[in-house]
Amino acid sequence: MRVMNALVCIFLLGCFASLSIVAGEGNVSGTLLVVNKKADTVDFIDLKSRKIKLTLATGKGPHELAMSADGQVAVVTNYVAGNSLTVFDVRQAKQVRTIDLSSYPSPHGVLFLKDQRTVAVSSEGSDSVVIVDIESGQIDKVIATKQKGSHMVALPASSERVYTTNMRSNTVSELDVKSGALLRKISTAKVPEAITVNKNGSELWIGSNDDGLLTVYDLEQARIIKQWQGFNFPYRVLLTRDEQFAVVPDYKNNTLDVIDAKNKAKLHKIEFSQGTGPKGVFFTQMIARYLCPLTGKIRSLLLIYCRVKPYLN
Repeated sequence: MRVMNALVCIFLLGCFASLSIVAGEGNVSGTLLVVNKKADTVDFIDLKSRKIKLTLATGKGPHELAMSADGQVAVVTNYVAGNSLTVFDVRQAKQVRTIDLSSYPSPHGVLFLKDQRTVAVSSEGSDSVVIVDIESGQIDKVIATKQKGSHMVALPASSERVYTTNMRSNTVSELDVKSGALLRKISTAKVPEAITVNKNGSELWIGSNDDGLLTVYDLEQARIIKQWQGFNFPYRVLLTRDEQFAVVPDYKNNTLDVIDAKNKAKLHKIEFSQGTGPKGVFFTQMIARYLCPLTGKIRSLLLIYCRVKPYLN
């Protein structure tokens, strides 16, 4: 038996939806960015002092946030009536531009492509993926998913493919970024939302809200590798950087499942108090940070560290 060295950091805040982070690993320093859905803002939180340093405006109805690999740029999708992206310079803590997506409404999922200049954005209103150059503010390409309710996106390391969960069609679309072609539609359990893909693009992980299922799909052999039941709302799924573990926050069950991604085995279920509602997830090296939205105004920032997987057999 060996003790796992990954840690979970739980953030108990107000009604937040998304987060990303630039942080030192040893002393938990750096800046945490948290999107406030109802306030139409993003908070810059200093992890060392555990205080909000600055709050900046986004567009209307912000939902998701992506940060560049070097931690210098953050992009927020303004999903509810905003129909835009807000781009922030993280180091200087300032908004640098707003990118209009009114022709591609309800932008939601967002991830940086390999070049770290363009982002892939799911437009739920147009059922497409929009490839946007965040430096020029121009739209490079629009790729139709040809499905309904295209909500979240996933990218392998190559950025040659982009995957979307299509919540109203119960499918995942696999799209070719270069050609803009729809390569295939993958049938899923009901209301797929959470999605991630491993770095080499061979495995797709999908959380389905209505059926409470987490599914691992072999993209090369077009088959289900593993499927787990018993979730209430598997809101997100994330692989650690070494892809040894997956974590799944279930905000209706108030739990966090930790899975051995290599052997496809559940390792541990962390249970939180009623109403904690773990949602946002982000890893930095071997530290995972979780966002738990609570009702009411922001009172404090509470950091709780615990081992996400106490033992490996």
